[in-house]
Amino acid sequence: MSRIVFAGATSGLGRQAALQLAEDGHELVLIGRDEARGEKLARETGGWFVRADLSVATHIDQVAEQVASRFGSVDVLINNAGVMTPERQVTAEGFELNFAVHHLAPYSLTGRLLPLLRRGGGRVINVNSEGHRQSMFRSGPVRIDLDDLQSSQRFDPFLVYSRTKLANLLFTYELHRRYPELAVAAVHPGFVRTDLGRDFPRARVALLHLTALSARQGAEPVVQLATTPNLSNGAYYNRFTETRSSDASYDRGLAQRLWELTEQFRGPFA
Repeated sequence: MSRIVFAGATSGLGRQAALQLAEDGHELVLIGRDEARGEKLARETGGWFVRADLSVATHIDQVAEQVASRFGSVDVLINNAGVMTPERQVTAEGFELNFAVHHLAPYSLTGRLLPLLRRGGGRVINVNSEGHRQSMFRSGPVRIDLDDLQSSQRFDPFLVYSRTKLANLLFTYELHRRYPELAVAAVHPGFVRTDLGRDFPRARVALLHLTALSARQGAEPVVQLATTPNLSNGAYYNRFTETRSSDASYDRGLAQRLWELTEQFRGPFA
């Protein structure tokens, strides 16, 4: 059985995936902001809850230090934390919130846990979205503007979500190229009915939820990719199927430049 660090585990598909992984006998380190939910889930799964705001680098440092003080290795890291806000918000460090949660957090948490991952199973699963291709309510492919990573010029919540998911996918592929000893993949779990859009007008998301998957259904591919011995390294999955992602996601020059900028924001990866 595997030791799994699960970022964004306390609600939605993360919670359902954690319950399934625990039922299958895996050891869980659960990371989330909501202490009450986290402690409840820890009791239900027999896991260990670490409270942290993953949008902030100092919290990620504290998580890594706590995990390293308790365990000698980590087999799997699941980066599942997600956010979507109708208005632009910035973190305590001054970063746009979507960018901080979807890109900076996986970069920082993976880098800080790299020594433990190398001593364990060395698997990293990034929960992504088909929205990286095209933003909801917009036409045309999604592109990243390296000169406006903080979305300060114009804020469209759905476009910003899509751009930051594309950034996460660029990070996934660059991580695979730079650290081939790791087993790395990204997964779109399906359009899942969660509370991600809770801050939006109900009418705007109600129709979308009619066709959405349940959190339990969304959890299924995450659980499979975290545990299968047949993971396709460096791949993107649409639920259970290995799929080609958008053309922009394979831009190696863009991925390298984004990595370099991220190092300026958060320091060296490892």
